[in-house]
Amino acid sequence: MDAVTNFAILFKDTNGIIQEWNVGAENIFGWKREEAIGKSILTIYTPEDRANQISEMEMTTAAETGVSEDERWHMKKDGSLFYASGLLHAIYEEGVLTGFVKIVRDLTERVSLEAALADAENMMRTSVERTAKMDEQFKILKLESDRRERDNILHSALVRRVMITQEDERKRISRDLHDHLGQKLTALRLRVEVLKNEVERNEKLQEHIQLLEKLARDIDDEVDFLAWELRPASIDELGLEAALSKFVNEWSRHFGVLAKLDLERAAKKRLAAAAEINLYRIAQEALNNVAKYAKATTVNVTLAEEFDVIALTVEDDGVGFDPELETVKEKGLGLLGMGERAAILQGELKIESAGGKGTKIHASIPAMYYEDPPGRD
Repeated sequence: MDAVTNFAILFKDTNGIIQEWNVGAENIFGWKREEAIGKSILTIYTPEDRANQISEMEMTTAAETGVSEDERWHMKKDGSLFYASGLLHAIYEEGVLTGFVKIVRDLTERVSLEAALADAENMMRTSVERTAKMDEQFKILKLESDRRERDNILHSALVRRVMITQEDERKRISRDLHDHLGQKLTALRLRVEVLKNEVERNEKLQEHIQLLEKLARDIDDEVDFLAWELRPASIDELGLEAALSKFVNEWSRHFGVLAKLDLERAAKKRLAAAAEINLYRIAQEALNNVAKYAKATTVNVTLAEEFDVIALTVEDDGVGFDPELETVKEKGLGLLGMGERAAILQGELKIESAGGKGTKIHASIPAMYYEDPPGRD
């Protein structure tokens, strides 16, 4: 097991719980052995394959025939996707099924080379077989369709990586703002207080010092708000609902717009980390757009769950806009980013708005939950 570094070898029990995890699995998937053992095997499958119960079907096939082979996309610890071949063997002890051993090989490089070769072959065939025009047109369309599908998968993986990096950078900047600038602002306020006591009898200087005190307080509040807005600690510790509730309240107080949050989730389980942070960022971007452009007096935010679908809605009574206008598309208003965040969760984003009729942002994604209780890793 330890000698094999470029193949993932893992054992799981009949319930799909990982029992052993070799060095190759650490290299390919990113989870250390101690992190992986005890997790569900579903952790390495894409949300779509989980929904289609691919892992369960593979185990059924292996249990009945002894082995199950497949080639499909798998998911790493950082959320990125890679294409791999898999071989699942059933393990029997004295005629009783006790578990499975799975061997996984990363085929990403091979797929890329095959795609490049297929493109070259199709281009050559297109230039040579010009007499069969209809057949050629079909082949070109098929090639473009396959290429677009590949590009979409690679684009989704790239966007996921960019957003993971972005969240890490937000966390770092938030920490630096709080730890460094926050300390210096506290020191500034203490110095101003000392100065105020020393010139107690000079009314003119007292007025200037009071203005300095107010300015220092305002800057301190702004820094706290920015640090919290960049990366709220509550989303890691308490989950999406708590973080969203605090953000809506703080946003309402900060911008002076009446905002209400309705939580209509019946499920007690926390959503997966990727779902929580991306839904939170969609709500954050939508509310910041309200503050910048909408001139709204009230905003309603709703987080609901029904039939394994999570729905986030942000609706305001502001001036609205025409989403199809070129000027709107050029400015973006963060709509592209919100749409891509929904897309990497295999969901969609809908925008309803018109001049003078407010705006409604609606994001819906498949429900994704933590495989284990938060904090286990």
